[in-house]
Amino acid sequence: MPLLTLSRARLAYGSLPLLDDAGFELDPRERVGLIGRNGCGKSSLLAVLSGATVLDSGEAWRAPGLTIARVAQEPALDADASVYDTVALGLGAAGQLVADFHHATVQLAEHADDPAALATVDRLHARLDATDGWTLGHRVDTVLSRLSLDADRRVGTLSGGWQKRVALAQALAAQPDVLL
Repeated sequence: MPLLTLSRARLAYGSLPLLDDAGFELDPRERVGLIGRNGCGKSSLLAVLSGATVLDSGEAWRAPGLTIARVAQEPALDADASVYDTVALGLGAAGQLVADFHHATVQLAEHADDPAALATVDRLHARLDATDGWTLGHRVDTVLSRLSLDADRRVGTLSGGWQKRVALAQALAAQPDVLL
């Protein structure tokens, strides 16, 4: 059973047709490369597949429960956020808890004798225990390590290529069924 299908897909911007009666099917464990000239509709096709763009006509179908992550061509990242916080956003609501714990442990390491910092770590530790947050925190740490990203750097201090890598890390942290 396919994960995604497009049938009779049509999409145009103004008078320029990008998808003209297009068809596509993505099966489990399949990898697809998309090659084409600038402006021919590669990014538009990915936006349709992810559900971010609606077809003018035709059908886009996604398997029920399918999770899709898309790394935008020009990622919109918060320049003031840390790399860790940005990647943790890929986890959804649980990502904030994971990020809060990360920052609390950094704060505790810097101020080991601060009872308030210790209390914050203890409180967040208990919440992570109750929500399987340890698995999620480990997932963020693994992605950061594999992509050689410095968790505490500000996104705005990174080059465009490194920011793209942060966006990829954010998508990978979500462990989607399909990565676009």
